[in-house]
Amino acid sequence: MGVTRRIVLPTIKILLLAVIAVAAVRLAFGGDDASNAGDDPAVPSVDIVQPEVPASIGTVVNTVEVDAVITADAPTPVRATDGGEVTVFLAEPGDIVEEGDPLLEVVFEEEGEPTTETDDEGNEVEVPGEPVRRFRTIEAPAAGTVGEYDVLVGEAVAVGDTVGSIATGGFTVSGALSAEQQYRLVSGPTTAEVQARGGPAPFACTELRTGRSASGGDGGGDEGGAAPLPPDPMAPPEQGGSSTAVSCAVPPDVTVFDGLAATMVIEAGRAENVLVVPVTAVEGAFESGNVWKVGPDGEPVETPVTLGLTDGELVEIREGLAEGDAVLEFVPGAAPEDEELLGPEMVGEAG
Repeated sequence: MGVTRRIVLPTIKILLLAVIAVAAVRLAFGGDDASNAGDDPAVPSVDIVQPEVPASIGTVVNTVEVDAVITADAPTPVRATDGGEVTVFLAEPGDIVEEGDPLLEVVFEEEGEPTTETDDEGNEVEVPGEPVRRFRTIEAPAAGTVGEYDVLVGEAVAVGDTVGSIATGGFTVSGALSAEQQYRLVSGPTTAEVQARGGPAPFACTELRTGRSASGGDGGGDEGGAAPLPPDPMAPPEQGGSSTAVSCAVPPDVTVFDGLAATMVIEAGRAENVLVVPVTAVEGAFESGNVWKVGPDGEPVETPVTLGLTDGELVEIREGLAEGDAVLEFVPGAAPEDEELLGPEMVGEAG
């Protein structure tokens, strides 16, 4: 027993370790000679095939998501519609008024109708009429709460002067648009679905407008002549110039608060039963693009196409391809991992 422990068992362990070491060396250096005999370093061992996808019929819903902020609407200014001297306030600060309710009264003088008289020599002469005092009421331009007046009784005002304000109590949802999102909203949608974070269920937001925000610029409105958009809440304070924003009005029956973060989901078009390909197969950003077919010699052939809607994964092909046409799944030179760069905002709606 002592000889077995001292000599036999250690010898077996050494032999086993030697066998394991020899096997590891053979694996590390390529195995047996027979398996490597046919290898030719001058001939590629793997053929790289660019994947293709067919143009097929599908449905595309162009949905744009915008990070936004809910802000309280600025008070509506009350402007003098007639010049004159303020005589009396017909509504007090804090009163709730409807559009058209009287707020204050002004008085002014007009020349009276001239009369014709005969002088001592029998000549007819025109005599100016006595001045006539006229009273005019300045009305509320919107429904809301009357704010502090900017004028005093007895103060003279001219047409267009700001004499007070009305707090409407309304709220607006607004956010900044990227250039790609602007292309996707060229169809002019009028509503959006808004989710206020930590707030009520998603609600429809109306009077959707796009245009330059008032921050840093001239505050111009959109092309339809609407009022200037609110300042861009997503823009850093130090940025200069105006930016492009989208905004809509919160319904009066929805409870929100100033400063709440929100997400606007805007559906800007739907195309059903149209020809589509993956966005990764298209080079182009708006209206026109290129895809690549495989030619008879196996080389990719650039093919121009007309683009329509996109949902970020598929893009509508309006012209240039037929159903079943095979195109490269990825634009030549763009690796599959570049798919994100060619994603949701890279193709807009045409027309």
